[in-house]
Amino acid sequence: MSEREETAEERSRRWMEREAAKADKEEGGRAVKKMRCSKCGKEVDEYLEIAGRILCLECYAEEEADELGALEMPGEGGGAG
Repeated sequence: MSEREETAEERSRRWMEREAAKADKEEGGRAVKKMRCSKCGKEVDEYLEIAGRILCLECYAEEEADELGALEMPGEGGGAG
């Protein structure tokens, strides 16, 4: 049986929880630093640093969805034929 794939929203929620827990450990009373998303330009408190780029959670979810969509292209390793 195949395992159910995680939706972009579930993945985003999981990442937010993980990053929030990590931030709680690291901050130790420091002021939260706002960062600017390198894709959309929004200034955000919660972000992910991926390959040296700062991404807001929405842009991260979009990129993950785009990446997942590219992996599901018809005719790419489907084995049919």
